Amino acid sequence: MFKANKFIVFSSILSIAISATLVLSMVLFSFNAQNTLKNQMKQAYGEMDLSVGFNMDQSNVLTPKLVNEIVQNKKVNKVSKVSIAHLNVNKMDTAIYTVGAENNYLPKSRYHFTEDLNEESVVMNKGLAKVLHAKIGDKILIENKKYTLVETVDDLTATGSAPDMLILNQKVVKSYIQAKDNRKAEATYLLIKAKKNVNTLTLANQIKSYDKDLRIDIAEQDYGVKSNLQSLHLFIVVLSVLVLIVTSLIIISNFELLLYKMRNQFAIMRSLGASTKQISKIIMIQSTVINITGISLGFILNFLSQRTLYSWVEKLFNIPTTPSEFNVGAAISISILAFIVIQLFLFVPAYRSTKVLPLKTMEENEKLNYSYSKVRVTLSKVLVGIAVFLIIGSQVLPTRGTYGPAMLLISAVLVLLAFVLVFPIWLPKILEWFFLPYGQRLFGQEFYISVKNLIPQVRKNTAIILMISSLMIIAVFGSVTLRTIQISQLEQLKKDFATPILIETRIDNSKINSMEFTKTVEELSGVKSVSNFSTLGLAELQTEGKKVDMNYAVVDLKRLQAQGLMAHLNSKTPSNGLILSERFAQQSHLKVGQTVPVGEFSNETQIVESKGTFKVIAIEKQLLNNADAYVDWNNQKLLDVIFYTLYVDSEHIKNTVNELEELKSQYPEIKISNYEQSVKEANKMFYQRWGIFILVIATLVASTMVGVFNSLANNIYSKRKEFAVLRAMGVTPKGLRKVILSQVNLYIGIGLIIGIIMGLLTTFILLLVDPGEFVIDYKVIITVSLLMLAGSTLIFWFVGNKILSQELSIELTNDNK
Repeated sequence: MFKANKFIVFSSILSIAISATLVLSMVLFSFNAQNTLKNQMKQAYGEMDLSVGFNMDQSNVLTPKLVNEIVQNKKVNKVSKVSIAHLNVNKMDTAIYTVGAENNYLPKSRYHFTEDLNEESVVMNKGLAKVLHAKIGDKILIENKKYTLVETVDDLTATGSAPDMLILNQKVVKSYIQAKDNRKAEATYLLIKAKKNVNTLTLANQIKSYDKDLRIDIAEQDYGVKSNLQSLHLFIVVLSVLVLIVTSLIIISNFELLLYKMRNQFAIMRSLGASTKQISKIIMIQSTVINITGISLGFILNFLSQRTLYSWVEKLFNIPTTPSEFNVGAAISISILAFIVIQLFLFVPAYRSTKVLPLKTMEENEKLNYSYSKVRVTLSKVLVGIAVFLIIGSQVLPTRGTYGPAMLLISAVLVLLAFVLVFPIWLPKILEWFFLPYGQRLFGQEFYISVKNLIPQVRKNTAIILMISSLMIIAVFGSVTLRTIQISQLEQLKKDFATPILIETRIDNSKINSMEFTKTVEELSGVKSVSNFSTLGLAELQTEGKKVDMNYAVVDLKRLQAQGLMAHLNSKTPSNGLILSERFAQQSHLKVGQTVPVGEFSNETQIVESKGTFKVIAIEKQLLNNADAYVDWNNQKLLDVIFYTLYVDSEHIKNTVNELEELKSQYPEIKISNYEQSVKEANKMFYQRWGIFILVIATLVASTMVGVFNSLANNIYSKRKEFAVLRAMGVTPKGLRKVILSQVNLYIGIGLIIGIIMGLLTTFILLLVDPGEFVIDYKVIITVSLLMLAGSTLIFWFVGNKILSQELSIELTNDNK
């Protein structure tokens, strides 16, 4: 049965193959990028989470007492001691960088050796072994003592040149250090593995409290890169699901057409005694063969092209990957999932085609109207009503912060579902009321004939219009969402960066002393000015007999004024002075000069304790971090806050950032960011997603055009007898071409318009999660629309010419099947 309809089958397989290749490439690329990042981390740090020690220029050492204190920490899973020295290799008469390591997984993963070390064994890098002409088992003279070479490791080339390295037992190196320095240093530094689900920043903060001079390095992925890859992975998964849905609609349309052509054969088979089960089996085998062939072809194409694809995508999006790796297990899993999704969609037309009696098969094939119209309209109204209720609830209910996003997502799905139910019922009425009268006046009699013929065929061709609409919904939703997020991010960055550089804490219970840290940063050579900002505290003030909650921040007013982040005060700031935001002052009916009693909740007494009276000394248009009020650090009353942010100004941002990065060993919890780099990262993330999105849209446009044009071409060919009658009645070839192009472009135009409207509506609903500027990307919408219309006009111009070139007498006897 495939032979007679091989073009329909071929286009179905091609659509599945293209989509499978795209989905596999995107998802595998995302997995591979994440695995590459993990491998780089493991190569650099091994299994450790923290390394703890003192700077080499410090007099402090890791004493047995301090080491034991760290080991006893309940959040620590494993501690391994490492001693660093420079020992002399007799044959070279040169001091070589030497690591003293214990025999456990932490130093082995860090320095990439596998053999256990006793007090007479040594491991060295391959470059050094080559210079010494040493092989495994040879004796190496180090500090006048013989050691047996038990293993060689790869050279460490990450720093450019390959430094030579010896690895000995930790006790051996410790004894050399103690003999040389005459100090009881237990180790140079410790490798620490935290317990599962322990926040390494919190653990570092605790260890830092044991000795403030400790240097702590955290083995963590770059926060921005990690966040970028996580959101990229989510973005790719969502797009992949949408690709599969659109592909499924394309396949359904093609499969419906295939079944339409074969239903007469099925009816004959049923009349000859074939059972429903047998017909069902034939249809399911056909759909399964098409699906398996398409998925397998997509898998093979992805396997053959993955090296080229990964290399191209890596350059395009500037994301490191390992293109030589093809994750067969993940690829098979994704392929099976894609097969199941598409097969589930194919069950619908297949099931419907097997449950009709022989005589009803003919009737079903030509049935033009939708049944249960009233039920569909009523159900769609109910769905829209529920969606409106959920939208309102997501914006006004007290639980909107927790359940708002889910409510909006459900609302968007319900609106789309309501549209799918009611669209085939309303469309004929719109065509009849609007396109028939006005179209005839504007475009002539041929357009009128096209619309008239189109109205009874809405049922049969609903999938075609839904396909185009789905494509446009994805194009509109993706482009508008990405552009809106881009603009919102850039606007938010402008608000966040009051100065070119920000230093923030990444934990909730920071122990950093704000004034000391401010002075430390201020002393750096590249720093021009610094001001500090605390976390927001909650106080209660009484005004006009009412209690009002106030979010306050403790700041250094002088430094803040020096940086121009607030207006200069005319007089000396009193210790009980309050600077209010204009919004809060208006809400609380407060003016400059007023005195108000202020209280603060006490965790000890569990009541609001009075902190005395405060005087409003200034009102600012807007305060940083959406604070209601500023209090100076000199105030000793309201201090239920901790360090949060430093605002740093510098004339040489890059050099200053490099200097600040060195402070991370003293303050491991800090996060340093600058405006220029943040904007670059934001734009980089946008263009990564934008490139993937454009790739997906281009593929979907190509797949949709194949599916839609195939369906429309078969639809046009099935009416050849009608066109032959029109030709016999004297309609000119130009008029017939106009009829064909009008009908085809009307399908596509309706799908595009509905898709744009529904796409904008869906996007608007979902973006209510974080209301802001709504940016419509007209270029993408117009480009996709023009591609569809131009492609249909070009292709069906030739289709029309082919039909018109056929012999009229033969066409009049054509049965259209």
